[in-house]
Amino acid sequence: MNDVFLKFTDEAAAIAALASESIAQDTESGELPTMGALSDGTDFVLHVCGQGSGTVYEPTGNTITDVNAETGEDNSRSEMTVVSGYHINMRFDGDVPAGLAGFDIAPQTPAERFA
Repeated sequence: MNDVFLKFTDEAAAIAALASESIAQDTESGELPTMGALSDGTDFVLHVCGQGSGTVYEPTGNTITDVNAETGEDNSRSEMTVVSGYHINMRFDGDVPAGLAGFDIAPQTPAERFA
């Protein structure tokens, strides 16, 4: 399996790049397929990040300090910021299609990944 982490400028650019590989939105729902096969028979799994919004976040390096007033529990957490672009993760049982390879950002620590 070949996992790739794709970053596009926006949703329209993602839809256009996927369409170049014959991966199209459903005509009724507008949803992208979650799995399928390319014209060459390569199977794929597709996941739009951010619960379908295409948005991912990364830590800023700052911490938000938050203590529960009732229990005293420390609920401090990392401050997060939006990563620019529209993000889609895909898994292929073969090579990454040429029309999508240029969008693979290969992050060291992906915000979302396949289980």
